[in-house]
Amino acid sequence: MEALDVLIIQWQRTGFTAAEVAEKFSACSLYVTCEPCIMCASALSIIGIKEVYYGCANDKFGGCGSILSLHSSSSEAGISIGTCGSKGFKCCGGIMASEAVSLLRDFYEQGNPNAPKPHRSRVTQA
Repeated sequence: MEALDVLIIQWQRTGFTAAEVAEKFSACSLYVTCEPCIMCASALSIIGIKEVYYGCANDKFGGCGSILSLHSSSSEAGISIGTCGSKGFKCCGGIMASEAVSLLRDFYEQGNPNAPKPHRSRVTQA
């Protein structure tokens, strides 16, 4: 979502109209490691992105088929949660899924050296 915000700001500074920004997004393809969550899938649908390709499914929060199918413009779920302005987008998942899971696992195992120190200590198993 950060990248979308940056693009919108840059395009507005360039003087693009809202219609021109929408036209640019309608030509964009997004490649991500994990299936977009419900919030991100809804935002991608609203901005009118052309297509999304992802590696592994998001079994808890997936918005492109795992939990809801917000990429589908005719989605009953999309209508019931108020995303009537959504356009829908092509979505293809499972691309190099095992490699995507491995990348995410490695990332989370390393931890974030820049993260603030936790207020309570973690319980370690012996």
